[in-house]
Amino acid sequence: MWKSILLAGALATSPFAAHATTTAQMAYLLPMTIGGRVTADNVHQWPAVYFESRFTGPSVKLLFDNENSNFNVIVDGKPLMILQKPGSKVVELGKLGDGEHTIRLEKRSETQYLTGRFVGFDTIDQPSPLLPPPDRARQIEFIGDSLTVGYGNTSAFTQCTPEEIFETTDSQQGFGVLTARHFDADYQINAFSGLGMVRNYDGREHPKYHMPMLYERALFDDPTPAHQPDWHPQVIVVGIGSNDFSTPVRPDEPWGNEANLRADYVKTYTAFVKTLRARNPNAFILLTTLEGEPEGYISGTDAVFNAMTSGGDTKIDRITLPVLDYTGCNSHPNTRSDARAADIYIKYLEAHPQLWQGK
Repeated sequence: MWKSILLAGALATSPFAAHATTTAQMAYLLPMTIGGRVTADNVHQWPAVYFESRFTGPSVKLLFDNENSNFNVIVDGKPLMILQKPGSKVVELGKLGDGEHTIRLEKRSETQYLTGRFVGFDTIDQPSPLLPPPDRARQIEFIGDSLTVGYGNTSAFTQCTPEEIFETTDSQQGFGVLTARHFDADYQINAFSGLGMVRNYDGREHPKYHMPMLYERALFDDPTPAHQPDWHPQVIVVGIGSNDFSTPVRPDEPWGNEANLRADYVKTYTAFVKTLRARNPNAFILLTTLEGEPEGYISGTDAVFNAMTSGGDTKIDRITLPVLDYTGCNSHPNTRSDARAADIYIKYLEAHPQLWQGK
């Protein structure tokens, strides 16, 4: 899916490492290919969204309205720079050489309670722009929690402040993105740190959120359903539940004990997978857990898988990832672990090429 926008007027700008300018000229926003969940005007909140375009000439501008996210900028397939919380700026990239170029903007960070907007790519003198890169034939989706986000995965330390967690989280180095890139697939990383299927971390985190509710949305606090008519993943990987069983259930919680929590988890998770199946009748669904995780998470996921297969679903499987190296922020997996997990997914999909449905 791509779109082209004509923007009249100017965005406020300030000096920036690449080159920032103010402009009162008419800006022709280039057509873009967009990956991940965004609104119609490119407001985003989920991790790992990305924007791609093509242009001719030695320069291009990136127009932001985002004080809350960090981004990778990639030109002609090569990393160029990291933009940290660009705010309301027009960032100009110059001296790129004549001829045709591709440009890609990737969100690195996680923004649980804040949103941002990427206005678009601009080359003022190209009212007849090139078409953007086409949508990829393959699509893969990962649904999960902090492990899927890539929470603090580039950190050299296990103890991190909230700001350090933000700065060292790079969803583009998470196992989901690494897997997708290997197969040249478009991807969605629909994940939220601390979230569970029915109970969030310690039973206290993010009290107004849970995965079945957020999954329907493009923005977490906006109940408007995500609009993505062109999203038909061949593979959906679901790994969520470690937060549900992260700590013992307290007597004052709705479940009262772990047996009731497990029953609610299995019921809700099964309904969630059935919804995925109804919307994606041809997709192959992988239910995953990690070795060493709480028993309720592992056996509960087993129960969901058994419920789906006993109900006749043949496009589903259950895999277990090995124990990973938890040396990232707050004892989360680091990028080496992300690469190791990605390798397991890659080998699984290479052993089952039919899952891409001939694409």
